Amino acid sequence: MDNTGEERKDIAEPSTPNEHVHHYYGRTTTDHDHFHVFDGTTGLNFVTGEGHAHRFSNETSRAHSHTHRMHGNTSFQIRSLGGHVHQISGATSFDDGHTHRFDVYSGPPVRPRTRRPRLMSLGRSSRESRSGKSSPHRRRRRRFRKISLSSRKR
Repeated sequence: MDNTGEERKDIAEPSTPNEHVHHYYGRTTTDHDHFHVFDGTTGLNFVTGEGHAHRFSNETSRAHSHTHRMHGNTSFQIRSLGGHVHQISGATSFDDGHTHRFDVYSGPPVRPRTRRPRLMSLGRSSRESRSGKSSPHRRRRRRFRKISLSSRKR
């Protein structure tokens, strides 16, 4: 909210519920008798005055014993059936005496993957964390019971 009491739509907080990424893939132009393919996932959306955009960065496939790097910002959102897409275009890095151009559209928005919490920290009790001491690690339980030859029914 700003000082007029109205909610501002052009500023998003970092943990906004509409955070998303886009997947993309494509191929570069053919230069020096070869082309490269690439794929990647954009970074989280960042809000600008005209909408939002994403950062992208990846490396192309190897062709003629070299690769190229590509990075930049996507275009603003373009409305589509699946919600919206972004145009991803530019030139690759200058490697092996040349560059390539690329111009593709991203896929629809998807939720970003999150990492699972580490299980080790979940196993400690609050008493252990207060005292600073940790108990010795427990052995993991086996998922399957070991079958010995003598216990098998014939």
